[in-house]
Amino acid sequence: MIYKTFASQQRGQKEILRKTQEEFLFLTEIFISGTELCKNMPRRQEPDLETEDEFPSEPIEKDTAESSLQKNIVKLDNKDKEIICLLNEHARMTSKALGQQVGISREVADYRIKRLTKNNLIRNFITIVNDTKLGYESYVMLLELQNYAPEDEERIITFLKNHPFTKWVLKCGGDWDIQVTIIAKDKRQLASILDEIDNFCGNSLRRYDLVMVVNLIKAENLAFILLRPQQATQSVQKISKEEEATVEHADLDAKDRLLLKVVSEDARMPIVQIAQQIRLSADATNLRMKKLVKQGVIKKFQTVIDLSKLNYLLYSVFLKINNYSQKREGQIRTFFATMPNITYAERIIGNWDARIQISCSTVQEFERIQKQIREFLKVDLKYIDSALMLKEYKRVSYPKGLEET
Repeated sequence: MIYKTFASQQRGQKEILRKTQEEFLFLTEIFISGTELCKNMPRRQEPDLETEDEFPSEPIEKDTAESSLQKNIVKLDNKDKEIICLLNEHARMTSKALGQQVGISREVADYRIKRLTKNNLIRNFITIVNDTKLGYESYVMLLELQNYAPEDEERIITFLKNHPFTKWVLKCGGDWDIQVTIIAKDKRQLASILDEIDNFCGNSLRRYDLVMVVNLIKAENLAFILLRPQQATQSVQKISKEEEATVEHADLDAKDRLLLKVVSEDARMPIVQIAQQIRLSADATNLRMKKLVKQGVIKKFQTVIDLSKLNYLLYSVFLKINNYSQKREGQIRTFFATMPNITYAERIIGNWDARIQISCSTVQEFERIQKQIREFLKVDLKYIDSALMLKEYKRVSYPKGLEET
């Protein structure tokens, strides 16, 4: 009898706690809505103060510009940062599992994800597809433009965005103006794609560099935003090792390809909705997705973050390294794993041996990280080139060209 009474009290306490959390979420939404409403209300006109000297106009314009810039920065607490990092490692993680890892309820986790998406900090949830498994190779192309007007640059970027075999299109600052990742099945198709880009750019293209992506050195991660960035997830290293062993092509049918298309556009889409779109049962869809993951076709479910909203700079850095070998690459991988601001690294073939991405708050921090890289590689570093990524125009993992294959 005492046990039943105690169990009943526990259930009552849990129900009270659940209702309290729901009320908190409801009141929070009301508060945020009210705050936004107040921001949009016209302010009372203050009377002009009689002063001998008027304030100069330039500082006022500067303050206004700075205020406008600050509005675009999204402020995060530690819970938000943990959620972003977890979703970046596995975008299909349920809100319940997220809440358990972060120490919040499922409802609060849902609310935070919706808020981060509404603020456009979370831009999308994508599925990283292994190009090699589908019989394709990836290439990074760097374009330097010349004698061009802003509309010419916009026209070229639009062409690259709409091209069926481009995965990533960025506007850069530095020696190159545009960075684009393309995929091709063989050298003939690659030559055809390069000719298309070259011919479309015409006289606006001064030169371009092209490198072939060989394998992953460090998978993309956002650990640097955490208070303890050294806590690297095991999945990052696991993906790097699987990448090296991926050589065999996967045999996919039409349903598999349709599944890849759907889940690549929204990696957090519930399995029931995916099943409806590909016209299979939820169980059959789930089995197919697990099969694609096991085969290595799906490498990762990832979150696309707009780092500029956190006031971070993103650099693409290219390294030419003497005496490159598998042993040296292992040492480089270990070193990069200790550098949280190196958010991505891949082995390439061309004018350089490796491409890395560095996220940092200031130019001075970027220079400090570059110095650490130079000190590690020492005499083996032949030269280093970099470009500041200014704006991302396209980022997909399963471009239209793969859908039509």
